[in-house]
Amino acid sequence: MVGLFRPEFSGTFSPERIRPDFISALAERVRRGLFPRASERRNSYKVMNESESELRFRSEGLLSAINIGWNDVQVQIDLAPEPPGAPPKIHYRVTFFNWAAYGVALCGFIGICLIAAASIFGSKYLVGYPAAKTIFWVMVVFWGFVWPWILVALHKRPAATALERLFAEVNGGEE
Repeated sequence: MVGLFRPEFSGTFSPERIRPDFISALAERVRRGLFPRASERRNSYKVMNESESELRFRSEGLLSAINIGWNDVQVQIDLAPEPPGAPPKIHYRVTFFNWAAYGVALCGFIGICLIAAASIFGSKYLVGYPAAKTIFWVMVVFWGFVWPWILVALHKRPAATALERLFAEVNGGEE
C-alpha cells in the first residue's frame, strides 16, 4: 500500500519486434527533445548512461521535472527473452521525486493560504456554524497534505502510458 504513494513506477513494453538500434534512437530522441512541440525549457533531458541494451536519462531544470514527471528514467532491453522465441521486452523504471516534491510544495502552499484566509476572515465566516471549523480543518489537511499523495498515485498510469507511446514512436521510426 505504501508503494502506491511512492513517486516511482516500472513496467514492461512488449512490441512484436524491437528495432536493432532502439537504444541509440531513443538516446538521440532524448538529446533532440522528447516532446516536439514543447518549449526547450520544458523539454530538457540529459542522457546519463547509454549502452547497447540500456539507457538512462534525467530531466534537467524545474520546468522539465514537472512537465510529465519523467525525472529519472532507466530503460533496458531484454536481449535474451524467456522462453526462447518469446517477444522482446523493454523494461523501464521511472522515478519522479522532483515532480512529487513540487506537488507537495504547491499543495502545502494552498494549505497555508487556507489557514491565512481563516485567520483573516474566519471570525466572519466560521462563527455561528458549529461544523464550520471542523470542515475547514478537514479541508486544510486534505488539500494541503493528503491530495498531493493522491496525485502521486494517480500520476503513475498516465506517465507510464506516455512513456510506452514514446517507445512505440521510436521503435516504429515515427520521429
